[in-house]
Amino acid sequence: MQDKVTEAVRKQYEAYSYPPPIEDAEQFLKQWGPLTCDPKFAGIQLWPEGRPRQDLRILCAGCGSSQAALIALNNPDCSVVGIDLSEASLAHSNRHRERHNLGNLELRQLSLLDVGELDRTFDLIICTGVLHHLPDPDAGLKALADVLDTRGSMAIMLYGTAGRAGVYLLQDILRRLGAGPDAEGLKLARELLKFVPRNHYLIAPTGRLPQDLADDAGIVDMLLHPQDRAYSVPQIMAFVETAGLVFSGWSDNALYCADRFLSGELLERVLALPAVEQWAIIDNLTLINGRHDFFVRKPQSARFLTCFDTDDFLSYVPLIRAGTRLGGDANALMLTRPSLHGELAIPISRAEAMLLEQADGNRTVSHILSHPSFARLPPVQRTNFARDACERMWRSGHVLFGRSGT
Repeated sequence: MQDKVTEAVRKQYEAYSYPPPIEDAEQFLKQWGPLTCDPKFAGIQLWPEGRPRQDLRILCAGCGSSQAALIALNNPDCSVVGIDLSEASLAHSNRHRERHNLGNLELRQLSLLDVGELDRTFDLIICTGVLHHLPDPDAGLKALADVLDTRGSMAIMLYGTAGRAGVYLLQDILRRLGAGPDAEGLKLARELLKFVPRNHYLIAPTGRLPQDLADDAGIVDMLLHPQDRAYSVPQIMAFVETAGLVFSGWSDNALYCADRFLSGELLERVLALPAVEQWAIIDNLTLINGRHDFFVRKPQSARFLTCFDTDDFLSYVPLIRAGTRLGGDANALMLTRPSLHGELAIPISRAEAMLLEQADGNRTVSHILSHPSFARLPPVQRTNFARDACERMWRSGHVLFGRSGT
């Protein structure tokens, strides 16, 4: 028997399907490319030591109207299971399955908390925008951890505390007005949005209302949801640890990169702190993270976590992130790539550019440093140069690292 909150959430998504259904999954992939949690996009982040198998067993926990279908369509050699509480969402996913003949897609109406009833384990679990709507998110993550294969990886998205400050202020107003996730509540929310001042946290720092507030389902999901909570960076780390899992990285380091937002003595002081402290500072400073996208693993499989504290980084294989380009001129080179928050750019030296020119996805850092361009440098100087360059480009999200063969 479902609790009252879970039943209210189910009813909301039956009435207001969110995210908005995609009409043509194939066209969506052609236009936008794979989802950021898709193993074809995030493979090296999910398994930097190398993909465990080609025919992955994938679970989309809280698949909504399209996610499981998009993953199944883009990964025809993998078996995909999509579970969701909403019959309406599953019905739309089923239309995708029939339209694109997705024999590798299985759909079940099932609570995330009951995922053990599937009686199987998965190489990849995708759970984006779901756990924070549960009455007990800890129980939800533990349930998913129990069905994650030993060598598996999990892609998670949770709301961010700092970036959603304005959302919760408006939620509080609407709650005081007695608004719920229905037509009357929607009417009140639309009226309230007319009076939101331009300096409100809901609008800053973009200068405009969130795009999700353009339609009814988005307004209900953001402002009238019966259950949601958000997480700070330290709270995410505690959440993951409580479930017996290990945090293995952000989907995009640039959102937590101190180099992008600080300089001088303050930057040096922040970079001297542990990585989690750095991320927490930037998250609180920028207010740009309304959501946190990250990966977790089981302790016994998280053998490779990117770290530059020892010379072990010399065995890493650098991979330039999709969309990254070298621009500028010989006197002012810039490494750039597009993002949802505009173009991300960091200045790089000619020597750093030469290092990247040798990064073909197969050569290790040590192999690259054996190139004549670097071989003439003293060994210690060569290693320290590579350490600083690789760590900075990794912090900015322009370069990813794995093991040979990934």
